[in-house]
Amino acid sequence: MPPPRKFRPREPAVLVSQTAGCFWWREEVRRKHGSTPWIPKIFWVFFHVLFIVLLFQFDNDMTDGGAGYQTGFAFACLLNLYAFLCVANSNPGYVSEQERCPEDQEDVYREQDRIRRERIAARVKAKRERERHAAEAEDVAEDDEGGDDAELPDLESGGGDRTTDRTTSPRGEDEGTGGLLGAPGGASNSSDLATSSSFVGADNDEPPVGQYCKHCKAWQGLRTKHCHDCGRCVRRFDHHCFWVGTCVGEKNHARFVWYLVAQTALIVWAFHVSNSGWKYADTFHELFEINAGPVCMSIALFIFALFVGSLLGFHVYLIVTNQTTWEVSSRDKISYLAGVPHNVYAFSRGPMRDAREFCCSPPPPRYTLRSFEWMREWSRTETIWENKYYVCC
Repeated sequence: MPPPRKFRPREPAVLVSQTAGCFWWREEVRRKHGSTPWIPKIFWVFFHVLFIVLLFQFDNDMTDGGAGYQTGFAFACLLNLYAFLCVANSNPGYVSEQERCPEDQEDVYREQDRIRRERIAARVKAKRERERHAAEAEDVAEDDEGGDDAELPDLESGGGDRTTDRTTSPRGEDEGTGGLLGAPGGASNSSDLATSSSFVGADNDEPPVGQYCKHCKAWQGLRTKHCHDCGRCVRRFDHHCFWVGTCVGEKNHARFVWYLVAQTALIVWAFHVSNSGWKYADTFHELFEINAGPVCMSIALFIFALFVGSLLGFHVYLIVTNQTTWEVSSRDKISYLAGVPHNVYAFSRGPMRDAREFCCSPPPPRYTLRSFEWMREWSRTETIWENKYYVCC
């Protein structure tokens, strides 16, 4: 049996200065060399030109609609191109490189991170104890035929083991979670150093507020994650998009959604134009010969519309619940969401307010969570979607 491979820390990414974005969002940023390849953008342009040219090869609304119809479709294509350029290579909200961990303070913050890990482990253990005691209390109440009140354990204190148990986190450093607030690779969001220091040793039920990234040593607060493709930490990280050549974060998420709107509308219009080219025939053989091209185009455009439309719908759901793709897909791995009930959206302030802040408000200097007591209380609230009689979704 070969010996286990030794863990080798990843070399820090070599950052280069690049021009990010275009138009009035143009700015200079530093990120990993080669993180914004041109090949996906060339393919994007190629596929759009290919389908537009093919639409003119058949008799349909594009060729029969006249100059006005063609001008409207051309305007939609230019609008889609404009939306794509606004988000391509843009700055997603990189954490400032000035917010780095001083070399003489690394040991201090590493110890603080260890203490925060232990407090999270104790909180998870207390939650499990409360659930176990609640289940035992229900069993005792069902078995008590005399109707005498059973002596229930103290659910709030978790059986007295909440502060004494100091176990290691189930997502410890051996698993390479990248620190307190993140999934593998590190995670977090921008905040003050004083806030992090004041949290250590505090006797409250507030979540941790940040850490230093082990890859780039940038300050991470809630909702921030290190992107290995860009070599930088991104605030309110959503995902790294291969086609636009950058991450989607707090500074370009709204532009990305508007690009999805423009792209979906253009594909649906092209799908309608392709369907208008279908011709009627008396025999199946003639029907196939006449409509082979338009049918193949309609099938391809339907697949594209289904994919991009589903992605748009998913991001609309993220907007009205104030979540990110990373938080939804890795909810169980993100430590600041540990203990948050699954029917509670940790950062949501209501659908209307979330949508208004997403579209019209600048990003906040830092992200905050409500107290866990409030979340636990809210999780018991009955709604039309979830109550004691049924759970819809």
